[in-house]
Amino acid sequence: MSLWLYSYLIFKGALITLSAWLFTSVLSLTIGVLLGILSSRQLAFRRAQRVINFYAFIAKGIPAYVQILIAYFVLPAILGIQIPALVAAICALAFCSGGYVTQIVCAGINSINIGQWQACLVLGYPLTATLKRVIMPQVFKNILPSLFGELEQLLKSTALLATIGITELTRTGMNIISRELNPVAVYLLIALIYLLFSAILQVFAWYLQKSTKGGNCTW
Repeated sequence: MSLWLYSYLIFKGALITLSAWLFTSVLSLTIGVLLGILSSRQLAFRRAQRVINFYAFIAKGIPAYVQILIAYFVLPAILGIQIPALVAAICALAFCSGGYVTQIVCAGINSINIGQWQACLVLGYPLTATLKRVIMPQVFKNILPSLFGELEQLLKSTALLATIGITELTRTGMNIISRELNPVAVYLLIALIYLLFSAILQVFAWYLQKSTKGGNCTW
């Protein structure tokens, strides 16, 4: 079997995988940063914090696979609408990953010395400026390894999209195997592609952390 004959299908599947990962990452980071800030010790509102903690508990407690099934099969049945498979999968993975990012960001903010908050208050900094110019830059330096670890895990989780029929990289490989009945070469190639994606992400994370820490890289 020549995998070259299926190169276009493999490329298309890899492109869908990367697209799903990018959209999911943006949603996950948006959810996590916003809720992480709102649930931090310095800004916590009791009611909001309880709701956010409950969300994080649900997002982390239910496997991503089950959340995808709920988003694709259960929610449309309850709401009486049709949700495209890719949209359901992206939303489910973002919901799941957002719970982890929320706690990562919250822990990062809580690790900042309270004296810095008090200094900004004395200097008359508004809350938005305090977060943007003083707190969050330090937070992101500290949590970069954890954030990129979560993003790497999210990349691997895109393989779950195959369970609802999305022809991403893994599903493409399964389709090729059903035609050629030779899983060894196909699965090895898919594994190598995922390793390549992961290596690129780790190199980018290493470079970003090195640049933010002035050359003192601990990745």
